Amino acid sequence: MRGHIRKRGNKYSIVIDIGRDHLGKRKQKWFSGFDKKKEAEKELPKLIQQLELGEIVASENITFADYMEKWLERKKKNVTYGTYRHYEAYSRNHIIPSLGKWQTNKVKDYHIASFMDSLEDKGLSKRTQRHIYRILSSAIAAGAQYGLNKNLFSKTDAPKVPKKKIEFWNEEEVQKFLESLFEEKHYMPIYLALITGMRQGEVLGLRWDSIDLEQRILSVQQQLKIKEQLDGRGRYELTNVLKTPTSYRTITLDEETVSLLKRHKSEQEKRQNRILSKYADYNLVNATDTGNYITPPNINKVFWRTIKNSGVKRISFHSLRHTHATLLLKMGIHPKVVQERLGHASIQITLDTYSHLIPGMQSAAAEMLGQLFNKKRD
Repeated sequence: MRGHIRKRGNKYSIVIDIGRDHLGKRKQKWFSGFDKKKEAEKELPKLIQQLELGEIVASENITFADYMEKWLERKKKNVTYGTYRHYEAYSRNHIIPSLGKWQTNKVKDYHIASFMDSLEDKGLSKRTQRHIYRILSSAIAAGAQYGLNKNLFSKTDAPKVPKKKIEFWNEEEVQKFLESLFEEKHYMPIYLALITGMRQGEVLGLRWDSIDLEQRILSVQQQLKIKEQLDGRGRYELTNVLKTPTSYRTITLDEETVSLLKRHKSEQEKRQNRILSKYADYNLVNATDTGNYITPPNINKVFWRTIKNSGVKRISFHSLRHTHATLLLKMGIHPKVVQERLGHASIQITLDTYSHLIPGMQSAAAEMLGQLFNKKRD
């Protein structure tokens, strides 16, 4: 960065060149109010250093409400519609009404602290408060060019959320459920969710070209998600935009699952040959009789009916994912493998989510070590 001193009336100002915008137009930041030229000259190198270190930022003078609109617009292009709706709702209902009036370069750490305190006063749950905290901190972290200080959250900690008890089935419940599930026509998406730990949208968006039946490998590359707007093609769409970068993953399949998939594929091809051109060939593993995708409400009906028929306790579809992870960990599978199968962004997420199993795993490890050492002593 370079800068110079300019006299304006009886005062001196520091002008620092901070680069050019996307159109090639030069951008400058002004620091005014110096009585003497020597004072400005002395301050110039300090300000350049602070700008380069990010301690002060080159800003565009807009309101925080306008900035949030810009941030939401960028997010809309980079996340799934469901995630965007989540961001938008919290931003419009809480963040913008409370902080929107301030100029971005006038927002202070005490404004953030006061805002977060107000959420508690409104009686919002700790989980909701934490969602808002994450959205706001993410928005501010991306707003340096608009004058938002990166240290605005230095005095405000993230709300602590009581650990939510996850639901899952044990081995006996899984067996009872599967006995009833295999009587259902559309058993495959539910079975795959349980045996692979895939999310519902990932299972419903799975294509045959994402499965190598010979190598027993499944690649998660697509999902079925809700659309932003309802149109003539329905409320859902297939997309290759997944929840997080680590959601793109490969999962190794067992021989029994491969055998079931081969039989399922053969039956699907027979249905396709019966109606030929009327078959909507999306190459989906889990499809209706006409080749279209199965919607979440429809597969949920199968899921709830199977729970009722099998007599197992009622859990959510997402809890099939928890069941998958829990059974693997109880079998002694390394948490890193579980993380990779689930597509968690870090192993810490896996450990935090399934910490209920750690005491049992510790006990099992202690017993195994004890048996090993005692055996050697004998």
